[in-house]
Amino acid sequence: MVMVSALDIFLYNLCYVGIVYGAIILQKVGATRSPRFGEQKYMSVLTNLAKNKIWLAGILLNVFSVPYFAFLVSVSTISFIMVCQRLGLIIIFVFSVKYMKERFKKIEIVGLVVVFASMMLLVSVITNSQVTPFYAGDLQGLLFFAAAGIIELVTFLFYNKVKGTKVKEVLLAVGAGMSGVAGTLAMKLLPIVKARDLGTLPVVEVFNMFDVPQLFTIMFSIFVPSSPYFFTAIYFWLWIGNFAANFFLLTMMYQHGRAGVAIPINTSLNFLVSILFGYFMCAEPIDSISWLGIVFMTVGLLLTSKIESETVVRKPGSTEVPAPLPAANQEPAAPPLV
Repeated sequence: MVMVSALDIFLYNLCYVGIVYGAIILQKVGATRSPRFGEQKYMSVLTNLAKNKIWLAGILLNVFSVPYFAFLVSVSTISFIMVCQRLGLIIIFVFSVKYMKERFKKIEIVGLVVVFASMMLLVSVITNSQVTPFYAGDLQGLLFFAAAGIIELVTFLFYNKVKGTKVKEVLLAVGAGMSGVAGTLAMKLLPIVKARDLGTLPVVEVFNMFDVPQLFTIMFSIFVPSSPYFFTAIYFWLWIGNFAANFFLLTMMYQHGRAGVAIPINTSLNFLVSILFGYFMCAEPIDSISWLGIVFMTVGLLLTSKIESETVVRKPGSTEVPAPLPAANQEPAAPPLV
């Protein structure tokens, strides 16, 4: 097992927060300025996205986060990673107000205060931030991934058939959240399962995606059930599949959903499922004070997610006066294409 100090783990997580939420902001702005999935053909939308420099910058930053996350889950618990990720919502709120011109009510400001206060309670989690090499079993884990896959499939099939803008954005946020957390957990389990099947536990090595011979061995072991890498290959392809699904679902969510609603729902679901999975499936300890902090943070997220304004995206430096905000149940006007 890779051993690093609690302070180092916290700093690694803060760096990851900056990478992930920087990618979210760039993808959100780029996606809202492109033709939307569900309204034009997939190839037409993808072609326009490929020409969108803002969106591409977000994708590149997101790609960079993948090997960094592979390192992070090898030294830190998934619970602690998800707790630190809540800091990124502060970035989203500032972004929504300053750039996207969203308005917030008093209850949402109260929610922000609760989120800040909960971080004080979660300081004690740092003492339990070291990764645990335990995994409850493949059967339970694969049942979870099957359930996540069904939710993702339902989202793909019905997001453009449901009535009501709010229903659509919530459905897309849930689908994107489940594909994201399923990919996250598959990557988390990959080095643990590999160490278990190779008999090296409790030592869990960092999964190095740049070790090409090992990567190809794992990839193609899915066709060799007798291989010691067989189950590792299953989790590898679960990660790839959910990563691909998350790519489309997140883009759809950014296009059809409001930042102040869809992103908190998406990240909150990712947070809660990851915490529960880590606690029940990976024996990741969470003390009573930390649980209290999680409850307060959840309440804060629910309060700040209750946004009735619509998103208005403007180019930086633009002097254009924003159009009047539509009602909460109406589709926001499409921003200018880039």
